[in-house]
Amino acid sequence: MKTEDVQKLADEGLYLGRRIGGKLLETHISWVILTDKWAFKIKKPVKLSFLDYSALESRGHFCKEEILLNSRFSSIYIRCCPITWMEEKWVMDGKRGTVHDYAVLMKRLPEAFRMDKMLQDGKGSEALIDQLAKKVALFHRKQPAEDSPFDLNKAKGLFNDILNPTIRYTNSQRKFLEKAVRWSNAFLEAHSERFSERVRLGWVRDLHGDLHAGNVFLTDPPVLFDCIEFSKPIRTIDLLYEVAFLCMDLERYGKEDWSALFLETYLHRIPVLDSELDGPIFNYYKCLRANVRAKVLGLDPSDSTEKQEKQNAYFRLMEGYMQ
Repeated sequence: MKTEDVQKLADEGLYLGRRIGGKLLETHISWVILTDKWAFKIKKPVKLSFLDYSALESRGHFCKEEILLNSRFSSIYIRCCPITWMEEKWVMDGKRGTVHDYAVLMKRLPEAFRMDKMLQDGKGSEALIDQLAKKVALFHRKQPAEDSPFDLNKAKGLFNDILNPTIRYTNSQRKFLEKAVRWSNAFLEAHSERFSERVRLGWVRDLHGDLHAGNVFLTDPPVLFDCIEFSKPIRTIDLLYEVAFLCMDLERYGKEDWSALFLETYLHRIPVLDSELDGPIFNYYKCLRANVRAKVLGLDPSDSTEKQEKQNAYFRLMEGYMQ
């Protein structure tokens, strides 16, 4: 489907015999149609270095994978809906007509409860952070260990891609990032044996993979959603690397005390951090998560002041973690 088709589906398409009349949102890999009750997520027909949604069959497959994988920790995922063209109308979950695409059907939760929005608005509570940590720990405990050996060169590349030539930086930003890359290379070399040992200890598992504040509804109880469904290797990570994303996000919004609370509550239920051996590694993981968020912003071609301010905030976090 094309954007204009999805817009027409959102405006005039049918679901359960009724006009959808939804609001269309767009990311670089998906369209999302929001109604009062439902959210329909449609994968764009794109092929990137890390995913391939170019074929209709692959989009159908990954819609089903998204539901299956997210159902490990969320009840908002309902089913995969075929999108058909019937009698000059787009139909969601239609039983007749030619299938043009697929959508993931989810229950819609109020956007005001999305964790990043709540943090930005100064909302939330220690009780909710405590509940969130317990939910993440419970999910992590259920996942079996994966034999995914530590690859030093791949680890270096993940951090160093922040200097991807397609991303534009100011001279001062580039100078800082060159320093950060040197720091990261040295850290990974010095701690490579401990990274490998953590794999042997069973702390690398098939997890969410993208557990930042924008993928959490901080309700009672909290809801996790939108895990990485398109690549098992990308979401097969160290438990601390997953936890580091939420802790970094909390610190990004000035909630260092909530970050400490989240980590303490989590570790009480799944003790995977030896303070002497793993404290520096957890700090490195927070730096890497800030790096990734800054890089995602850098891929946005706009030069808005808001984008630059957000990017600089992540660079400041990186600098703090490096020290």
